Amino acid sequence: MKKIILILLVLLGLQSHAQTSLTTAVDFTVTDVHGETHNLFSILDDGKHVILDFFFTTCPPCIASVPIINQVYTDYGCNMGEIVFLSIDAGDTDAQVLQYENSYGGLLPSISGVNGGGDAVNSIYGIGAYPTVVLIAPDHTVIEQDIYPVTLIPSALSNAGLNMASCDTGSTVSIQEVDLYSRKCLKMFDLLGRE
Repeated sequence: MKKIILILLVLLGLQSHAQTSLTTAVDFTVTDVHGETHNLFSILDDGKHVILDFFFTTCPPCIASVPIINQVYTDYGCNMGEIVFLSIDAGDTDAQVLQYENSYGGLLPSISGVNGGGDAVNSIYGIGAYPTVVLIAPDHTVIEQDIYPVTLIPSALSNAGLNMASCDTGSTVSIQEVDLYSRKCLKMFDLLGRE
């Protein structure tokens, strides 16, 4: 009986560490593995919600969650809609996170723990279990401290009043525009070749 109680206490303790204890977002600025800088409060102040996907590269549940999170990312506009997704790594370098992206097909902007500032974000958000998915509203309120299992992300976004969006930028290019651009390029190359 003591073993069962001990196991339950350990499991409850792990579950309590699987989420941030924050109810209000803490600002951070990070750089993803492709060199893009992201500031949380700038995104929120633009009226966007933010999903923070906390992971590390050798975490089996994190790896298993990649296709699910990719689908939600594309269903909600690939960071061009009402919500911005960021993957925040713990303890890995840019090279390791790039390898993770390449191996498992991660689509979200990924911030490494070591080079991009992810370790500091993990620390200030008190993340102790992975994956942990946090949803933050534009008013800086942490409205979901841990969406788990990750299959519940669409429900959490819907409950927050967010709508699906296309990854398409909405811009289309006509055949005439392509032809005009091609002619301009050929003319420029012709001029450069005469020098």
